[in-house]
Amino acid sequence: MARKIYYKIIEDGNNRLTDTQWDTIRRLQHWYNSEFMWTAGRLGFKTYAVFPNPNRPSESGNELHQRIKQRRVELESLGFSENAAIQQLETEGLIITQKGGYFDKCMASGFTRVAGNEFNAYLVCEFLLKSSIIAPDAAITAYDEGEFIKSKGVKFYRGGITLKLNDPLKESYFKSMIDNRHVFAVVDPAKYDRFPRFRTTIVDFNDLSFDDRLSILKDWNWLGFENNFDLNGDDIQGFDLNKKIASFEIEKCLNEP
Repeated sequence: MARKIYYKIIEDGNNRLTDTQWDTIRRLQHWYNSEFMWTAGRLGFKTYAVFPNPNRPSESGNELHQRIKQRRVELESLGFSENAAIQQLETEGLIITQKGGYFDKCMASGFTRVAGNEFNAYLVCEFLLKSSIIAPDAAITAYDEGEFIKSKGVKFYRGGITLKLNDPLKESYFKSMIDNRHVFAVVDPAKYDRFPRFRTTIVDFNDLSFDDRLSILKDWNWLGFENNFDLNGDDIQGFDLNKKIASFEIEKCLNEP
């Protein structure tokens, strides 16, 4: 699988997210997904994971999908928010849901496969930053399997970010990032204008030499996508998300796993 960035709003009793705020985030997400080219996957922030109800034997799968789609359009035309429409579809027995999206104990969650496209990683985090302003009472945590987020994990809140420190050996490194206002890598978007789309198969892979196969595979989490930065985890020039951050903080959680 391609390298991912995960994002969540944890249901912890402190975070609050209204239907109106969520609909605004959903429209913003649609704009990002439509406006930009994505290598391996798009934004997938969800408040519900939705599945057609399998306990409706009178309808074929295609008929049920069409009925759900039509009914959802009807409900939204009547002024239902996305969450209210989903709840109504479940009440009518058309769907089953998992509240919170892909992950348990969340108000919303999702992930985006970005592979080695660091501009896609930039777009994901820029979207999350804007979402934290739209929903000012909801902290959005993000974790990067790659290198765009230099601390790996970060929490977006009201346009600022917090680094969660649970390893005392990383304290000086985190403080350096905060002092230099440099938690996110600088990315040159022009490098990704013709970036190859993610593939899960390689033609005639078994016929390649061992060295060629090794150069393609590298680490399983990247599947052949190399580090694209120019120097020390940054491009020489490009977009700098750090300049859009309202505040930088460190939260010490040394007793947590």
